[in-house]
Amino acid sequence: MTPDELELIAADGEIVRTDAESFAVEFYDTLFEIAPATRELFPDDRVAQRGKLVNELAFLVDAATASRGVGDLGAFVERARDLGRRHVGYGVTGADYAPVGVALVGALRGVVDGWDAAHELAWTKLFRLISDVMREGAAYSVAG
Repeated sequence: MTPDELELIAADGEIVRTDAESFAVEFYDTLFEIAPATRELFPDDRVAQRGKLVNELAFLVDAATASRGVGDLGAFVERARDLGRRHVGYGVTGADYAPVGVALVGALRGVVDGWDAAHELAWTKLFRLISDVMREGAAYSVAG
């Protein structure tokens, strides 16, 4: 990711923190609309789940954008791998990642003023990185 993309992600991450409830509601509404079967992967307590979503995303954004380009790659990889391992236990499969990416971008589009192609590209790259590392963690979990 370029420094400009990391700047966009960092700024958008602050918006997500500020408007966490709207972001999370939009994310889950979109996810369950485009991939209804994923609903069974989540607990009934949506309030707690929305908080977990925002907290994990905030951590990954902070780790990816620390010092805008240097980042804390070790913390990012460790957290994303752990998420992948944990999500195997929740019943998440490889097919579930694509609709999550669509829902993430859709929710961001809903809360970020001035959303444009540059934002979309930056977040698509970040989600691809997150999901690749999560899949790596999931593979370790299954193999281990």
